[in-house]
Amino acid sequence: MTQMAQKTSNQFTPGGFIKVMSFLHLGIATTPVILAILFYFNAEDPELDTSDTNDIFLAIVPVVALASIFLGDFIFKKILRSVSQKNGLREKLTKFQTASIIKYALLEGASLFSIVIFSNTQNLTYLIIGVVLIGYLYLQRPTKPKIESALDLKGAEKAKFDRTHEPVD
Repeated sequence: MTQMAQKTSNQFTPGGFIKVMSFLHLGIATTPVILAILFYFNAEDPELDTSDTNDIFLAIVPVVALASIFLGDFIFKKILRSVSQKNGLREKLTKFQTASIIKYALLEGASLFSIVIFSNTQNLTYLIIGVVLIGYLYLQRPTKPKIESALDLKGAEKAKFDRTHEPVD
C-alpha cells in the first residue's frame, strides 16, 4: 500500500462515520431481535395475560420501557445541547456518536429485560413490549438527514458533511 493510500484510509470521513454508526446501531439492535425469536420459539405455552394482579412485572416492565425511551431521549438531547457551534465537525460527530450509543443501549437494555421476563413468565405481554422497544430502536437508525438535523449542521459544516468521502480534518 502506498504512503498516500495508507494516509487516506485512516482519515475520518462523514461517509465512514455514517457506516460506523449504522454498524453500531445494527449490532445493538440485533441482540434483542435474536433473543426474542429464540425465546418465542422455545416457549412452552405462551399466552397474553394482563389480568394477573399478583404479577409485579405488569407494573415494572412498562415503567422500565417508558423510562428507557424518555431517559434515552433526555440524555441524547442533553449531550447534543452541550455541543457548541464553535466545536468542529469532528467533535460534533463524536458527541453525536456518544449520545446515540447511550440512547441505543438504554433501549436495548429495556427490550432485553422485557424479553427475559417473557421467557420466565411465558406472558406475551412482555414480548410485545420488547418488540415495540425493538421497533422504536429501529426507528432511531442513524441516517445522514437525521445526523444533520440533530447536530443542526448549516453552511460550511453541512457542505463538509455532504462531501462524504473527503476527510473532515
